Amino acid sequence: MPDDGAVGSVHHIPVYRRFSDLDPLGHVNNVVFHDYLQEARVGLLRDLDFVRTSEFSQVVATQEVTHRKPLMYSSDPVMVDIWVERLGNSSYTLRYRIYDEHGDLAAEAKTVMAVVDASTGRPVRIPPELRARVGATTIVE
Repeated sequence: MPDDGAVGSVHHIPVYRRFSDLDPLGHVNNVVFHDYLQEARVGLLRDLDFVRTSEFSQVVATQEVTHRKPLMYSSDPVMVDIWVERLGNSSYTLRYRIYDEHGDLAAEAKTVMAVVDASTGRPVRIPPELRARVGATTIVE
């Protein structure tokens, strides 16, 4: 895991599993992992206080998940670690690690977030205020 003492920071977001997250085999369904990533992403963006303005919004451009082990139901939360890996001109890359209740790595993921004009949906340069806040959380592994 990235070092919390590096430039930027890792945000640790607990996410509780729901019974409805399970597939017929008793595992957390693979598509539910995307929900867990969304919970972490919204938590990070909320912490940055930059989810959406009248000038721009942020959208998921790509998302990849690599599953390392199944998650089973537990009343204990999974822990999703999230950090900013790369900051580009009109997009930035988030990285995640999902850990089960025992601290075992269950999945790793990456999301590319695009910053778009709120009215046209076309990509725009990351506004300076967002760049400053996202850049302050960037960690290079």
